[in-house]
Amino acid sequence: MSSINVWQQLVDYGSWSTRAMSIVGIGIHWGILQYVLGLPFMAFIAELIYFKTKDPDWMRIAKVLVKGTALVFAVGAATGTLVEFGLITVWPRVLTAVGKWLYFPMYAEVFAFIMEVLVIYMLWYGWDKLSPKARLVLTFFAFVGPWYSGAMIVAANAYMQVPTGLIPDYNATTGQWLYAEGYPKLTLVIPNSIASLLNITTLQSLHVQIMGTTSDGVIAAVPVTIVDRLVYESFAGYTLNQSILKLVLKPSALNDPGLAAVPVLNVVNSIMDSTVRYYNIYLYLFESPDFAPSVMHSIGAGLTVSGFTAMAGFGTRLLSVKDKRYKEYLLKAFKFSVVFSLIVIIYQGLIAGHEMGVAVAHYQPEKFAAFEGLGVPGFTSIAELLHTGPIEKLLAYGTLSAHLPNYGYLMTHYSSWGNLSPTLGVPGTSTYLPPLIADYAYYAMVILGVALGVYALILTGYIVFHRADRIPRFWLYLLVPAAVLAQLSSYMGWAAREIGRLPWVVYGMMTLSDTITVNVPPAWGEALFSVFYIVIGAALVYAVYRFLWVPSKREVLDEVTY
Repeated sequence: MSSINVWQQLVDYGSWSTRAMSIVGIGIHWGILQYVLGLPFMAFIAELIYFKTKDPDWMRIAKVLVKGTALVFAVGAATGTLVEFGLITVWPRVLTAVGKWLYFPMYAEVFAFIMEVLVIYMLWYGWDKLSPKARLVLTFFAFVGPWYSGAMIVAANAYMQVPTGLIPDYNATTGQWLYAEGYPKLTLVIPNSIASLLNITTLQSLHVQIMGTTSDGVIAAVPVTIVDRLVYESFAGYTLNQSILKLVLKPSALNDPGLAAVPVLNVVNSIMDSTVRYYNIYLYLFESPDFAPSVMHSIGAGLTVSGFTAMAGFGTRLLSVKDKRYKEYLLKAFKFSVVFSLIVIIYQGLIAGHEMGVAVAHYQPEKFAAFEGLGVPGFTSIAELLHTGPIEKLLAYGTLSAHLPNYGYLMTHYSSWGNLSPTLGVPGTSTYLPPLIADYAYYAMVILGVALGVYALILTGYIVFHRADRIPRFWLYLLVPAAVLAQLSSYMGWAAREIGRLPWVVYGMMTLSDTITVNVPPAWGEALFSVFYIVIGAALVYAVYRFLWVPSKREVLDEVTY
């Protein structure tokens, strides 16, 4: 095999002209959303400290953080609306395919958004008229609302990453890929009315595994290649006499003209409806094994970015502050931000990040193989350079005797494993191997996270030894770059997550060709869209400068009504 061109592999990955709209829109929204997840939580903690100490500086710190939340929330809400419209217009078939059970978390998110709007603006505009206890209650809901909202959105994304009932295709104990045995498989409940028409022996020869029964159906583990194909046929308007299902139907069913003319879409809808009822329609998405780690990791990212940004904001003022009383206030805010940042980045790396990594290794082994990038001619992965293999084995699988998935071996066999033709004699659906650029994105996130953790630890050391007011200016000059790198680390994590699959594609259920709009946006439309988002981002930066940074240069403490 010749050496691989990593960048060309990324370019060839699929439909960039349309994906660019989602990348730009979601990217900008995520950068803003993180502050809505983190700043109100920091304000809540500052208010708790106020109740403990009765020091008015802590209420002032909370007020500044709430002001920052109100500023970014307005733009975040606007960009979030655009993202949801983008889902409808750019990836319309996703809603057609999974909208019946996707609706619940998305609908619940609307109520979360309403709560955010009411609470955040009541808190900010009513600040001087509220008692400290009322502020505390509102601030609590000011961070619970975004966390709740984020969890609902992540529920949909987690399901797309790892649909509920997915059985993975890699055995880390033996180091074997299980494609030849029909894996990965999706656990489905086939209604009795459909199961009675199927030839069980033929099904089993296609690696469909019967796992049990319910009162109205048969529980089966179905290879995702079959599922992908049936979804494709549903959108293409196939009937049973045109479908791969004719290969597994009993002769009596094949000879029935009425059954032969039944649309495949009706069959697929019936199976998915039965499956969702089996899991519970309100809990189906939340039972994805990717859900809990994704929520933990997303909130952790928001807390980390918010902490380092607040640290930069308060800390850089220390470089030129002259008023002694104002400096005392800044030191409290700075020390709080530093310790907060250290705690949350430890949580993000050792707890949330670990759980996220385990979920990827177990349920998306192809993506994990791309993260490690092992065994590829002409490509030296970051994992190989840093010799992280033993650590990755221990963290991902809990034992040093585990086998990491080999990307080079996967490249050799993946195209044949992901094609239905050898088994059923019909064209297979498209399959996509995650590009190796994911290795760079993943390790960039890890390396930046470690560096930021060390930086926060150094600053915390000065605070612990009561030398916060004597921190060398060199470390303070790094505050703004650290805040930028915190955002970059978060983006690298997001890129690694999304590069490892195609956007708005449900892993093991539907592919890019099944979901993408036929109205591909023109280049000028994408350019205009991107410029609009850049202008919005620049306006937000200016607003933060004008309403947060400029007032702070006056070195006057805001009065707080008690």
